[in-house]
Amino acid sequence: MKTDIKALKKRVGFLACSAVLTLALTASVLTGCSKSEKAKKQETSAKEERQEQSSQKNKVDISKANEEVIGLKAYYKFQDFGQDSDLKDSAGNGFDAKIMGKYTMDGSLEEGAVFLTSGAYFEMPSELFAGEDTLSVSVWLKNYSGSINTSAVYVGTKGATPLNYWLLNPSNVTGNLKSVMTDSDNPKEPFNTEVGFSPAVASKGQAGPATGMGWNHYVTVITPKDMTLYMNGEKVGTVAHNKKLSEFGEDIVAYIGKSSYAADATYTGFVKEVKIYDTVLSQEEITEEYNRCKEEKKTNATKTDILIADRADPYITRGSDGYYYFTASYPMYGVTDPQGYDRIILRRATTIEGLKDAKEIVIWDESESTTAHRFIWAPEIHEIDGKWYVYFAASGQADNVWDINCHVIACDGEDPYKDTWTDKGKFQAVEGDSLPFTGFSLDMTYFECNGKHYVIWAQKVGDSNVYMAQIDPKEPWKTTSRCILLTKPEHYWEKVSIPVNEGPAVMIHDGKVFVAFSASATGPEYCLGLLYADEKADLMDVKSWTKVQNPLLTSEDLIGEYGPGHNSFVQDENGNWVFVYHSRSQECYQGECGYGHEDPLYDPCRSARIRKVAWDEKGMPILNR
Repeated sequence: MKTDIKALKKRVGFLACSAVLTLALTASVLTGCSKSEKAKKQETSAKEERQEQSSQKNKVDISKANEEVIGLKAYYKFQDFGQDSDLKDSAGNGFDAKIMGKYTMDGSLEEGAVFLTSGAYFEMPSELFAGEDTLSVSVWLKNYSGSINTSAVYVGTKGATPLNYWLLNPSNVTGNLKSVMTDSDNPKEPFNTEVGFSPAVASKGQAGPATGMGWNHYVTVITPKDMTLYMNGEKVGTVAHNKKLSEFGEDIVAYIGKSSYAADATYTGFVKEVKIYDTVLSQEEITEEYNRCKEEKKTNATKTDILIADRADPYITRGSDGYYYFTASYPMYGVTDPQGYDRIILRRATTIEGLKDAKEIVIWDESESTTAHRFIWAPEIHEIDGKWYVYFAASGQADNVWDINCHVIACDGEDPYKDTWTDKGKFQAVEGDSLPFTGFSLDMTYFECNGKHYVIWAQKVGDSNVYMAQIDPKEPWKTTSRCILLTKPEHYWEKVSIPVNEGPAVMIHDGKVFVAFSASATGPEYCLGLLYADEKADLMDVKSWTKVQNPLLTSEDLIGEYGPGHNSFVQDENGNWVFVYHSRSQECYQGECGYGHEDPLYDPCRSARIRKVAWDEKGMPILNR
């Protein structure tokens, strides 16, 4: 369950074009026609003039800039790029860009791409754009900023609140593609003059499409009269405007990875193949460019049907009585729903598939407690030492979503489906350990290994991290050891929108203990990571654990669903491992479910699904098949 209520909102890879392709482009309309010797001399002279002008930094004499139509003005490939060198203009026109800040090389690089994070961005020469009224800007992006105010490409004035600009944001706060330019001067609120796609004022353009998190190709074509947007070779639309780019003035800047807005975050994600043209690319040329350089999405996944709709944070276990038990977060249907997140539900059946149509009952309600209030999240039912318990998160105060901590109820009999339950209160930490269950803790799970019993949970200590401690099965509402930190958000895929590790789930198989966890915010960026340790190791020694560098399941691995996360493992009737997880359907992500305008906390559209666990030759689980 998410530890923040940020807005809702991933490989169609793209390989850099080969030398043969570069030669082909040179001969095509995309790069301009071949020139006479006289034209070449004029081009060389214009290039030398631009290089001299670049020493003046941003201020450009627009009356002399861009007198010559070049076609492909600048081409940034991001290949063989070094931290201490300029980003070369492969079009050969001298418009080299400079890296500002540092970019990551933590294994997140892809061929021909660079991953921008932690404030890193590129500054392009301002004379590349000054004086131009016609531009086509083509860029490939794989966004890890999440849904936020940021800019992947920006051309405009300087200042904390820039007066005039054009910018491209792959996913605005509602998760939609944004490409806009200012259409008049408003020094206090320039964003209110935006026209284009997903402008600040909706009536001044049209909404851009939802973009997800995979590689996407974006082209914005700007003329003196209108702007046309394309995504993955398809036209999004055309919006008229009145203000020309040349009217932005002399003192402009141009960036890849940020805007001038002081309040906006820098872009986080992959960038490759940035091309700037001073011509209007046609639909055919744009589609050809997309088809030439795209890489088809590679996945072995098949479409997964919903097991139980509108049930997030699903948990399934098989009891000693032979029944499969299912529980999950009971949702809110919009912010005004008076009854969501107020109960613990339970289903049981003799097969996993039978849970789909099994009767769902309420075994406990927050009205029965004086210590656990509404915002009951991520319940898990466990059979510990012959008795049944439910671990869950709840608020310690009525109507306060921020006082969330781990709680426990215990079954008074042997039948968890029919017998009554007793509230054991908030989970207790061993004496001397002041960190656990303070501030914001949730998503507790339990497992036994080699006669020792453990609980793992998520807790916000700066970021949302995952911790583990031992318990006594006789009193499984108390830790008996100091906790250890198992994992915290470190890699780019763990920090989209919000740095988060949460939702731990345990599976013991073939001599290894596996702990899956969920990462990032709860939109399409939500994904599953993995830790593992030897079954015979000291599991309370952090050095026993290895964290897998890449996620095991992302939106890119799925068909028609987004944001896989918060799973649990269970063996089916034949002894094979499966995992149940939640995700949103494509329709919900595209805002067609009726709750897309809601904060994700109040959006009920995360549903439980089942997939099989596959295994590689090293005995590691494969979740994306």
